[in-house]
Amino acid sequence: MSTIYLVRHGQASFGTDNYDRLSATGREQIRHLAAYFAELGERIDRIYSGSLSRQTETAQIIAAAFGDSAPPIAIEHAFDEYDSDVILHTFAKSLTPEQLAEAGWPELRADRRKFQFFLERAARAWVEAQIEAEEMTSWRGFHGRITGAMESIMRNEGRSKTLIVSTSGGVIGTLVAHLMGLSNHVGIELNWAVHNASITRLIYNADKVSLSMFNGLPHLDRAELRSLITYR
Repeated sequence: MSTIYLVRHGQASFGTDNYDRLSATGREQIRHLAAYFAELGERIDRIYSGSLSRQTETAQIIAAAFGDSAPPIAIEHAFDEYDSDVILHTFAKSLTPEQLAEAGWPELRADRRKFQFFLERAARAWVEAQIEAEEMTSWRGFHGRITGAMESIMRNEGRSKTLIVSTSGGVIGTLVAHLMGLSNHVGIELNWAVHNASITRLIYNADKVSLSMFNGLPHLDRAELRSLITYR
């Protein structure tokens, strides 16, 4: 049997001029996660990471915790998160001025609740192919890219491997829904549930893939660290 740990990156810098970087809280979350992996005493053969800065920084912090036995990092663009800005702007173009004003567009990032509600509406429209734009990857393309990359890794890495994939909530939700035979809607809904710096564990062999942990936070499950548990 082989193991893949799907890791969501640490908290990104929401509300700043550059979302795609770990916040101070995000780096602290990942340092605890990295220590957890190192203390397991389990050999990590390779870390795959999406190419986004928050994903690669997460991978680098985890690898560094292993010191001289640090696993190599392979960048895999297929594990990049969907482009939420493109989806949001494309969805906004489908609404009337009255609907946009009611939603609070475009000043949504000042209110996390309003932003999340608008993002959920936009994501549903994306999944249902109700919106499209030349610069926007379709849901079908996103789903196929992720599942194809995962199947390729499992096939090429061989037996008895332990791997980490540093990625994002949308990727993890999509993979879990695909593995469980659930609908695309469930995949995007799972996205909203995935904590920063959480672990989702897959066990696989040549015959099947099984989910053995979803959205776990064993490295933060102590009273003095629970303030580090975040979704965004």
